[in-house]
Formats: sequence, C-alpha cells, structure tokens
Amino acid sequence: MESTSFDKFYPWFIAAIIASLIPGLFTPLMEPDAALYAGISKQIVLRNDWINLYANGANWLDKPHLPFWLGAASFSVFGINAFAWKLPAFICWLIGAIYTFKFARHFYGQHAGKVSALIYLCALHAVISSNDVRAEPYLTLFLIAASYHLVKAMQQGIHIIPAALFTAFALMTKGPFVLIPLGAGMFLHWAMTGNWRQLYNPRWYLWLLLTAIFTSPEIICLYLQFDAKPEQLVFGQQGVSGIRFFLWDSQFGRFFNTGPIKGKGDPTFFLHTLLWAFLPWSLLFYAALFQRLRKIKEGVEWITLGAGLLTLIVFSLSRFQLPHYLNILFPYFAIMLAAWLQGLQKEGLRTATIIQRVVAMIMIVLAAGIDILFRGPGWWAYLAVAGAAVIVWSLRRGTRNIVLVSATGSIALAIFLNVFFYPHLLQYQGGTTAARWLNRQHIQEPVYPYRITSYSLDFYYKGRVKWEGQGQLLYTARKGKTALDSAGIPYNIIRTIPSYKVTRLDGKFVNASTRNKSLDTAWLIRTAAIVP
Repeated sequence: MESTSFDKFYPWFIAAIIASLIPGLFTPLMEPDAALYAGISKQIVLRNDWINLYANGANWLDKPHLPFWLGAASFSVFGINAFAWKLPAFICWLIGAIYTFKFARHFYGQHAGKVSALIYLCALHAVISSNDVRAEPYLTLFLIAASYHLVKAMQQGIHIIPAALFTAFALMTKGPFVLIPLGAGMFLHWAMTGNWRQLYNPRWYLWLLLTAIFTSPEIICLYLQFDAKPEQLVFGQQGVSGIRFFLWDSQFGRFFNTGPIKGKGDPTFFLHTLLWAFLPWSLLFYAALFQRLRKIKEGVEWITLGAGLLTLIVFSLSRFQLPHYLNILFPYFAIMLAAWLQGLQKEGLRTATIIQRVVAMIMIVLAAGIDILFRGPGWWAYLAVAGAAVIVWSLRRGTRNIVLVSATGSIALAIFLNVFFYPHLLQYQGGTTAARWLNRQHIQEPVYPYRITSYSLDFYYKGRVKWEGQGQLLYTARKGKTALDSAGIPYNIIRTIPSYKVTRLDGKFVNASTRNKSLDTAWLIRTAAIVP
C-alpha cells in the first residue's frame, strides 16, 4: 500500500485537516456541556480558587479537576473566551495524533504510523469534538501516550515516569475507569505473547505507585472541598464524599447504576454509533476488527485490541452512553485499521478502495446538500469547496490512494461544519445571544435565569448570573413567561430572542425555508416586582 505518491501528498492532507478545524476554535461554545465546563474554569479565574469547583453558583462534583485547570490557565493568558477554552484541548488532540503515529510506528513501521495518524485526525466525531470541547480531547491524548510509554517501558525502564504521569493526567480527567483500557491492553499483550513474567516485574508496581503520587492533587482538592465539609448539600444530601465519588461513583457507580447520577443504556448503542462517529473509516474498521478476532493468535501486538475492544464492551454494558465516549478509543482503532490495511492483498485492497471512494463521495455530496438546504451566510462558497474535493477525489485513483481519498471526504465535511454550519447555527443559541446583547448595552446588574438553565449565558455574560434567590432582570423562555403571566406579575420585555436547542437538530430547522416555524423564543424581562 505504501507509495511515493502517498508520502508526497501526505503532509498536505495533514495540513488541510488541521486547517479545516482552526475556524472552529473561534465559534461560540455549545450548550450544554462545553459551555458548562468552560463556565467552571471561568469561576476558577474569577474566584482565584484552584481547589474548589463551582457551577450554577454551587459546589460542583462530577468530573475531576485537570480539564478545568487547563482551561483556567488558558483563560489567564488569553482572556475568558471560547478560543481560550478550546485551544488547550485542540493542542492535546494534535499531540494525540503524534502519539498515535509513534505507537503504530513502533510495531508496524513508518508508513502505518502515518496512516494511523491521518485516520485519527479525520474521524468524524473527533472533528466535531474539536469544536464542541469536553474532556475527550485531553483524555484521548493521555491514554494513547500512557499506552505508548508503557510499551516502551518494557525495554527502557525510564519510560515508567512519563507513563505514570500520563496515567495520572487521565485519572484527573475522567477517573479510575481509565485503568481499564490501559490494563486490558497490556494484560492481553502479555497473555498472547506468553510473557506473564511481566506481572512480577517491579517496574509496573512502580508505575502504579507513581501514578497514585501524581494523582494526589486531585484527591487533596476533593477532600478539601467535600470530605472536610460534610455539612454541605451535594446531590441533594449531606455527607457526600468527593473522594468516594471520584474513586467509585463517578464511573463504576454509573456502570452499575448505583451512583447519584443515573442513566439508561442500550447494549447496541455504540455499535451503531460507531458507524457514523468513526466515518469515513467505520466500515473498514469493522472488517479489520472481524479479521483481527478471526486471526487473534497472529500479530505483533494485542494492546490496541485489548484496550479498544474491551473498553467498547464496557461502554456497551454501561447505563451511561454518549457518542463522544468513543473518541478515546480512536487512536487504538486507527492503529488496528492501519495495520490491517497494510496487510491487505490486492483483491481485498481493491474492494476496500471502492467502499472508501463511495463513502468519501457520500460525505462530500451530503455536506453540499445540507449546505444548500441550510443556507448560512456565504453558503454558495462551500459549493466551490465541494467541487474542489470532487476534483481531488477523481485524481486520487488506485488502491495506493485509499487513505487520501477517504481523508478528502473528511476535510470537505470539516470545512463545511466549522466555516459554513456551526457559526450560523450557534446564532440561535439564546443564552449566547442574550449575554452578548447585555454586554453591548453595558448592563452589569445580576441576571436571573428564571425556570431555564443556560450555561452559555453564564459563560458569556460579563456581569453576574444568579442561579438562586430572587431577581428583577430575568432571562426566561415560554415556561417562565407563562408562570409570570399566571402569577399576575407585571413585566417589560426588553429583548426578544429567537432560540433553538442547537444540539437537537431536525429537518425543519435545517431547512432555511421552514426554520422560523421551528424556532422557540427566549426573553430578557424586567419585572416590576422581585420574582422568587
């Protein structure tokens, strides 16, 4: 599969996918999670408190501290804005590509390393998550970096130190669950290579000890905010242990559905979610996984299979299931797929090429179709981008260009999302629009979200957002306005704001000709009396 043509054009495709994502760094933060998490980092800066986490004006216990520390550090340098929140995650995501390359190169050679990095960068949900930033870009880097250094530590003990550091970073991003992919990968690799003596090697116990030491800042902060103050009300009850939540309830409590945060699960959710989340590679990945399991005794490494497949099974059995959970497995999936492609024979490679050419063309045409339907500002310019993508698609013929053809579809779709779709879509996020209008009017008095939750209002408003208590300047939607009317409380509407839940798109909203019929309304209201 390797060719001088691939090596010649590879840097251009890497540059193109990265460049297509940069505009997304400047689009507004999306509700709920990205705006919520950025708001927590904002409170760290405003309160100058790096120990306690706050959201909605109250103590917050859900995710560990590290992503919020990184966001707050970026705010301290670049100011409190969307770019500053997204930048550290974006950098970590790019470094994740480097570690994906290094891991694949270690076992499969330079070419497989290049292919795996491009697969990783072009996966659709990774593209989406580089804009809608949660914890996953950080966690993805920390896991693949820890895996790489654990592999290197089998020959060079000094790698135990960075392995422990990245493992601790992963723990301080998501919790103890992260030991599952790391441990599963190494155990399966030792089992398949008959290298069980590694279990008696002191360096792995040193790794666990150093990981615990490096994770201690998280434990200390949780103790100070929660365990040392049992009188606080958290999750509607007193005596909640932050350390217990971190070590058990945050992940394992969700898995067994015994923790304070509960969910519902579908065992098939991630199997069909992967079909779109890992585009354009998902069909080939299923083929690669099937062949890997069919020939499980063959191969040079089993770390990617153990880390990727076992974690996917754990996710599928869990009651908590969201598409972005898959992102942390993309490096392992990318390496497995690159290794499989490298070993494909002529006939199989020809079939895979046909599949990928069809998938890439569907992505280009689908983005163009949505663009025409959506009609954001300058929508017609994207048709030129789609046309250029079709030209590249037609020029990159032959089995040697299977990866570059696939990447063409991803690049075209990424340009559409970050330049022509998200910027216009997020104009309909009511809280962001309300906050920006208040800021332009130089209004600084507290705003009270009345019977509505808006994390984007909290993040973007330069004044204070009051989540509890009473207020006269309200931000509300239909439910709150109806309550005011029913209570007979007089008020003046100072701003009417078209609004839409931008994470729940439907055809009526996407279609520019019917969009107005699908919009909801939010209001900034000033009441004559204080509203409880």
